[in-house]
Amino acid sequence: MIRYTVVSTAYRLFAGTFLVVINWQIATAEGGGYWRLVVSTLLSYLPALAVPLVLRRITISGQRLSVLSLLYVAAVSFVVSFLVENPTALVVANLFMWIGFFSLEASWESWFNEEKRRQDVSWASSVTMSANQAALMIGPLLAPAIIGVVGTRGIVQALTAGFALVAALSWPGAGAAVVADTRDQAEAGPPEKPRAPLRLIATFALVWPVLGAFNLMLPLQVSDRGAGLVAVAVVDASLGIGVIVAGVLSARARLSSATLTKLVIACAVLGGVLWALPTGGATVVAMALSTFALGTGFGALRIALREYTATHYDSAVTGHAVALGNATAIPVLAVVFLVFGAAQPLVWIAPFLLVIVMSYSFQGCRTWKASLKI
Repeated sequence: MIRYTVVSTAYRLFAGTFLVVINWQIATAEGGGYWRLVVSTLLSYLPALAVPLVLRRITISGQRLSVLSLLYVAAVSFVVSFLVENPTALVVANLFMWIGFFSLEASWESWFNEEKRRQDVSWASSVTMSANQAALMIGPLLAPAIIGVVGTRGIVQALTAGFALVAALSWPGAGAAVVADTRDQAEAGPPEKPRAPLRLIATFALVWPVLGAFNLMLPLQVSDRGAGLVAVAVVDASLGIGVIVAGVLSARARLSSATLTKLVIACAVLGGVLWALPTGGATVVAMALSTFALGTGFGALRIALREYTATHYDSAVTGHAVALGNATAIPVLAVVFLVFGAAQPLVWIAPFLLVIVMSYSFQGCRTWKASLKI
């Protein structure tokens, strides 16, 4: 579990930096704005439709799938480094980058489930989630300074090397895991296709819409309020700090379904109120406190969801639920973006509202005892 935590954290560091740099390039390019970023975000989710079909036919371990996906991401990142000044090309390249990102989201969860036998699930979930979010926080904070030294192309090329390094660190033992899995399958006979409860899939289907809505509104809102990339990094980091706080609290206390839902809703409402405060000298402070509250609620929800799936389902079912949830996220995001496209100044409401809906969906997973299969 230690190696898993290290490599997944390093990946989040590089991926978070990559996304904030590319989204800022698209949002602030000449002729950019809401709809260009909307198109980029929606296109980036198209691979989620194909990932479930591919993963259902792959028999390799979550660890080895992570290695292969990381190598793919490194290759695409290298190509993107030559397109940073072309916002239209970036939109297209971002689509290919997210093929790897979605594959990794499913493979990380499967790898975590493969490691769960060696660790207390609650503790491991809290530690890995907190470490991952710390990395997502640090990367965007460092991005403006690094860009000032090596430029946008230079930072993307550095990220390419980072993705390749994470793949190399993840490789040892991956081949052995595949052999063991294959032997077990041969002894047990043909495996049944994994089936995930519908409500579990529905909960995973809201994870990326929350993040997608946040990633869409953040550069637009910060830019509209007269701030720059440093402010984006600070506000984005505050979300990560909130998730880290949630991880610490989750490691120390086990919350009931009702208590967790109340906590998440309280955090989302508080965050929304803070974001709605009039703009002024304390704009960045208010936005940072707002995303801190959002991160605390969302982080507690994600940690509880990971612990729940690791405790109640095997890695195949978890990977299936994550992949189908990611695919379902596309129409959810499309509806959200179209609705708020008619009221762009209010797009900031989307992530707070989606977190509340996700909390009720997860509460249904924990209290609904029937195993509805699809």
